[in-house]
Amino acid sequence: MTPFRDLPIRRKLLLMTLFPTAAALVLASAGFLAWDVTQLRNDIERDVTTQARIVAESAWPAMTFKDPKVASEPLNALAIRPRVRFACLYTADGTPFQGFQRAADVRCPAHPPTATLLGWDTYDFVTPVMSGNDRVGTLYISRDMDDVDSRLRIGAAAVLGLLLLAIALATLIARGMQRSVAMPLLELADTARVITSSPTATVRAVASSKDETGIVVDAFNEMLDRIAERTAALSKANADLEREVEERRRVESERTAALERERDANRLKDEFLATLSHELRTPLNAVLGWTRVLRSAQLEPAAEARALESIERNARAQARLIEDLLEVSRIVTGKLRLQIRPADLAAIVTAAVEIVQPAAAAKRLRLVVDIAERPAMTAGDPDRLQQVIWNLLSNAVKFTPADGEVRVGLRRDSGYRITIEDSGPGIDPRFLPHVFEAFRQADGSASREHGGLGLGLAIARQIVELHGGTIAARSEGKDRGATFEVLLPSVIATPADEGVRIRQAAALAADSIDPALLRGLRILVVDDQEDARMLMQTTLSQFGAEVATAATVDEALAAFARARPDVVVSDIGMPNEDGFALIGRLRDRAPHEGGDVPAVAVTAYATAGDQSRTRDAGYQAHVAKPFEPGEVARLVARLAREAATRSS
Repeated sequence: MTPFRDLPIRRKLLLMTLFPTAAALVLASAGFLAWDVTQLRNDIERDVTTQARIVAESAWPAMTFKDPKVASEPLNALAIRPRVRFACLYTADGTPFQGFQRAADVRCPAHPPTATLLGWDTYDFVTPVMSGNDRVGTLYISRDMDDVDSRLRIGAAAVLGLLLLAIALATLIARGMQRSVAMPLLELADTARVITSSPTATVRAVASSKDETGIVVDAFNEMLDRIAERTAALSKANADLEREVEERRRVESERTAALERERDANRLKDEFLATLSHELRTPLNAVLGWTRVLRSAQLEPAAEARALESIERNARAQARLIEDLLEVSRIVTGKLRLQIRPADLAAIVTAAVEIVQPAAAAKRLRLVVDIAERPAMTAGDPDRLQQVIWNLLSNAVKFTPADGEVRVGLRRDSGYRITIEDSGPGIDPRFLPHVFEAFRQADGSASREHGGLGLGLAIARQIVELHGGTIAARSEGKDRGATFEVLLPSVIATPADEGVRIRQAAALAADSIDPALLRGLRILVVDDQEDARMLMQTTLSQFGAEVATAATVDEALAAFARARPDVVVSDIGMPNEDGFALIGRLRDRAPHEGGDVPAVAVTAYATAGDQSRTRDAGYQAHVAKPFEPGEVARLVARLAREAATRSS
């Protein structure tokens, strides 16, 4: 029997629709049937109790005066109850006094039972016959339970019929949805896999519609045609170069360059196809997941509305993704376009949780959501931010074993801090520095447990950094879980922050710019983000400073050598070599070579531990982003004065 993970994706989609539908219907029907049978048994118990009370109250005078004939009248009245087998009256000492038998083969026992017994075949009810406070006898009524068995058989047959009907209907609907929604994208992914496995293949995707998917298929085929043309041209050039390699050195050089260009073209093609496969499935997962939920369970109107809203939101996100795919070169090179507008992080986190809820429920995971502030407003691209949170949540759900726990938190702490913590296998400390690198996976073997292209976290990091935030991962080791933390700036004040905003605005108005505060000082600003460099350069220039800028550690050291600055202002999180590497190389210099130059760390890492680390590394001050321009200018002026005092 083929394992589920090895089945074709089309059959997986069908089975994933049928199984939840059947399970939900069976559970609901079984629950209703159990409730119905329980109610029937309760009704039987109440009915027999009521009849016994009437018979006992009618029979006690006859038993008191020892008149069996009169006592038989209330017993014979039970003949209208078709399920009553017999009813017997016994004297106080347990001797039979009078009885009613429906059938000739059923007789009253010599002694009544000691207690009432409600079974599946019969209901034997025993109650005392009282005359005031004196017990004059015992009433024993036996009723058969054949109507309960009949109810069970009829209910089971109805459940089976409904189950077969629901499975047939779900199969038809699933096949229709698969053809109209999933099939075009799956066919495109299949074509991408064929091209990736065989660079010389001439297969092309077939556009089955004229919607956005058809546009992507046409663009995809056009790109493959261009790559094929370029590859053919390069191959022809390489053949010519090989024939002339012995005669001309210049041709040898051109052949080498052509081969390099061909390798670059194939690499770009592979990266594009990998990104295409990964990104197309992101919103498709939410659409198919909520579709399965809607078809497998009867939801409350509010929950159904949220599900439809999630499907619409992700369909729009997929349309946006298709537009971005038409400019795929920007994705490959990291130049993603953002549509910045007011965004509620609380709503984005909630929506992402709703998207992964079906997958978490399938693994019996407990999703704990702790959002401390609603709304949590910032400025950003809501679709891209949702893509980040969904990616982190889906990774947590994927790597957390069954019956585990995933915790999601949103706090305001020098911006907005989003944490996603799971109880999964954790991350190897040796792999942590590479967790956000593209195409890097902790287990890259062909037999790895979890699939994936290793692009999700790299894309998430790029999106977060384009929003001016940071993303980090930590793990305490094997089987200790993993925590991902996203820190985004809070740039839009909520109503609760209005008073703080007004006070800050007043303080900034009172804190006017003094163009002479930093006059005569040379300041070196180091930051890999161009916007951040320009902001700091403009800020310090307004206070009269002469500002030089650098994007990397090497550029900073070169600028330092050209003109030694009075103060260095550097970011910490930079690629290749970070701010700690810069300050280390500066502090290795002798004092007369600038080794004691004052330095300020301006960074989004704002915890107490981050401040201690920057000071221990050699920075005199730590400023957390976002910063106040006046405060930074006054800090730079103070450090420059202290350095001048020490040197004098």
